[in-house]
Amino acid sequence: MRKLFNSILHRYVFVLLIMNVLWACNRPERLSIAFFTDIHVVPGNQHEEVFQKAIEEVNAGEFDFVVITGDLSNMGSDEELKAVKAILDNIEVPYYVLPGNHETNWSETGGATYQKLFGDDRFFFTTEAYQFVGFNTGPYMKMGDGHVKKEDVKWLKDRLNLSDSNKHLISLAHYPLMDGLDNWPEITAQLKKYDVKMAFCGHGHKLQLLNFNGIPGVMGRALIGRDKDDKGYNIIELEGDSVWVKSKQLGCELQLAFSWDIHRTNQIDSLEFPHPVDYLINKQFRNHQPEILFESPASIMGGVAQEDECLYWLASDGAFNCFDLATSEIKWAQNLCKPQYSTPVVYKHLTIVGTSQGQVKAFDKRSGKLVWETDVHYPVFSEGKIDGDDLYVACGKGGMLRLNASTGEVLWQYNEVNGFVQVTPCITDDKVIFGAWDTFLHCVDKNSGQQVWKWTNGHRAKLYSPGNVTPVVSNDKVFIVAPDRRMTVINLENGEQLFRTNKHKVRESSGISTDGRYFFAKLMNDSIVVYPTVDYNLEKDWSVNVGFGYEHNPVPLLEADGIVYGGTKNGEVFAVGVESKKLLWRYKISNSSINKLQFMDNQQLLVNSMDGKIVVFSK
Repeated sequence: MRKLFNSILHRYVFVLLIMNVLWACNRPERLSIAFFTDIHVVPGNQHEEVFQKAIEEVNAGEFDFVVITGDLSNMGSDEELKAVKAILDNIEVPYYVLPGNHETNWSETGGATYQKLFGDDRFFFTTEAYQFVGFNTGPYMKMGDGHVKKEDVKWLKDRLNLSDSNKHLISLAHYPLMDGLDNWPEITAQLKKYDVKMAFCGHGHKLQLLNFNGIPGVMGRALIGRDKDDKGYNIIELEGDSVWVKSKQLGCELQLAFSWDIHRTNQIDSLEFPHPVDYLINKQFRNHQPEILFESPASIMGGVAQEDECLYWLASDGAFNCFDLATSEIKWAQNLCKPQYSTPVVYKHLTIVGTSQGQVKAFDKRSGKLVWETDVHYPVFSEGKIDGDDLYVACGKGGMLRLNASTGEVLWQYNEVNGFVQVTPCITDDKVIFGAWDTFLHCVDKNSGQQVWKWTNGHRAKLYSPGNVTPVVSNDKVFIVAPDRRMTVINLENGEQLFRTNKHKVRESSGISTDGRYFFAKLMNDSIVVYPTVDYNLEKDWSVNVGFGYEHNPVPLLEADGIVYGGTKNGEVFAVGVESKKLLWRYKISNSSINKLQFMDNQQLLVNSMDGKIVVFSK
């Protein structure tokens, strides 16, 4: 009897073991992911200390990997990025990093240091049951909406086309895939085509569930919340078709925020998502439809230069292009290898560009042959200024340079800056005036490069610097606006502050009339403001509601024949009458930032946008 009992027991235990093995083999993969975003580390600040403690907590947990969706730093500086990398080197599990706008907008190396430390700014990896795709959403070296570069869109399409339809696909980016990312319709359409199940992002600093055009979206909480005692990160747990998103305050228990079944999206049905991008304004002003000259296969981060029958521009794929207006074809192209951000200038038979690799190069404008090259040691992001036979150009942390435009010889360098310089300088008879990301507006002697004066707005925060504002001069006075939302008038001779006001919410976009009588600035909501340059302090300013909505594109305003022209972050071009004080017309050429407006030799208005469109409007 005992033998029979033992035999039955052994068989029962054996069956249980087999069932347990089979259950373990068929159990869906379970992943635990530490999800960080918007950590904003500066060496020595609270965020650095909190991030270190958070990583210690991650190492003590049971995570499969870590993801960070951007805003690693505050200003994208080399020092900040190296501080982040030093902390991440202590992680005991794999980690995957994406840049945010604080890395791409203010990077002193144009993203080169980020790539050196963290590798590519996009990734794709798989686990047993899941696939993760991450990509850069910009913007690039100036304020504006997020933008996925054209070559990154192509990479995304190619990568998704190779994905495994048997594995759940998950997207990661810094910007939410909705308003605020200029090409969100194209991105969400591609993700939906390949059945992306969910998309994680940062940027808004608040843990919340979002609707990305029918894709469940989760914005992660920032490392430190508005309440400075709110310190923590996010946790994503995946098992089979189930998703759990949790908030983890340092030293506290987990809190479940959201959970859902991957195959059911009803949890986002009640959430608003952006209306499709429309071009209805163009029907109202159909008589101002522009002629499309060219659509670049790569994004264009700077402006377009024009001389005679040719256009010149740099692109995000590294190409320097010469376009023949007569034949509507690319006449020649030079491969500069890395993404480029500056705007070419034309001098006699040369077209001159600054590169993100730290050179200024001059090419024969007819043949594209390299004529001279000068190593300036720091990336160049701006448009230079030709004055006589000299080129004045900003070179990042190297400050401001004066070069002989014919030979490339450096005549002087002013580098008394504690940040980087990316703006086009203002040139007067004897002075060069420019802002830097160091809180100062600098004025130097045009001939010697010696400092004449420098002015500060009083803010310690570098993000309020006049760093991407081209100053203008009239009646021996300098007029500027800046991210501190104030318009300021400064004495040209000694740097004395004469007037300062926050009556209008200005930012970085401004200009001056050709006769010097009026100073123009674009506001952050709907309008432009006009100040007389003589009685600027006598409440004689006036504004016009253009209707472009929330706005922070720094593209300068342009005036001719009593009409002010401007551009927006969402691809609109507008015209306002100075005497009539009325909007004359608006036209939307794109949903991407307008980079530059200028008049061609034939007086047509030449405009280009970040997504590669180059158009002309008749006056």
